[in-house]
Amino acid sequence: MDALTLPGGGRGELALRRPPEPADGADGAALRDAPGTVQAVALSATPGPPPPGLSAAKVVAYLHGPEPYLLIPDPEPGMHRALLRWLQGRPAVVGPVVARADAGASLRWARTLLALAPQWPGTSGELLFVDDHLAKVVLFQDPLLAGHLSARWLGRLRDMTPRQRERMEQTLLAWLEGGGATKAALLLRIHPQTVRYRLRKLERLFGSSLRTSQARFEILLALKIHGMAAECARMRRRAEELPTRQASAHPQDVRQNGL
Repeated sequence: MDALTLPGGGRGELALRRPPEPADGADGAALRDAPGTVQAVALSATPGPPPPGLSAAKVVAYLHGPEPYLLIPDPEPGMHRALLRWLQGRPAVVGPVVARADAGASLRWARTLLALAPQWPGTSGELLFVDDHLAKVVLFQDPLLAGHLSARWLGRLRDMTPRQRERMEQTLLAWLEGGGATKAALLLRIHPQTVRYRLRKLERLFGSSLRTSQARFEILLALKIHGMAAECARMRRRAEELPTRQASAHPQDVRQNGL
């Protein structure tokens, strides 16, 4: 383990970890076996040496390689404010506070959410917290399995046009969440007869599966996975377009900032 001396009059040091996982190595074992709690922060990129406000708490960091992260022992609310200032708008995800033995789990969950939306509108300078997106993290802990579940059920709509698929998915989701055609019609703001017509077409595709609770539960999960993946894709596209829009809108500011 190396020590990184920070600017600011030497007010503390940051333990600079080289192993990519917090449970590896002697210092990882020391953290794991110590009493107390820890909170992992998955970083999309390292802005530079962490500020003294973080180093004073002996934050454990791994700032080399493609997946940088921080481990904050016994986190306090002020830590997040210091973290925001350091990140300067760069995306980062804060994992749940867990026992130190579970530091790897907190980091894994944070990385899952960061991978879902690496260019989340956290570019506005806000941190993402796993605790605010638990359903997404649960569903995408195993992306391959999530994709398999989605394809298993929604693949039955593959022969439809994109617009037809969208309508059928919306109808199926409203029916499952609302518990019937009448409620689904209210949610979709369409006539109940339209919902019943679509449901008859869905019954031909899904067969008796729509009458079993296990299948309905899996179909609901598949629809949620598909919806979340589409939402993340839209956010990525918006984030990719943002620099171009900013450059065209503020060419003078961009030149002054050297970008």
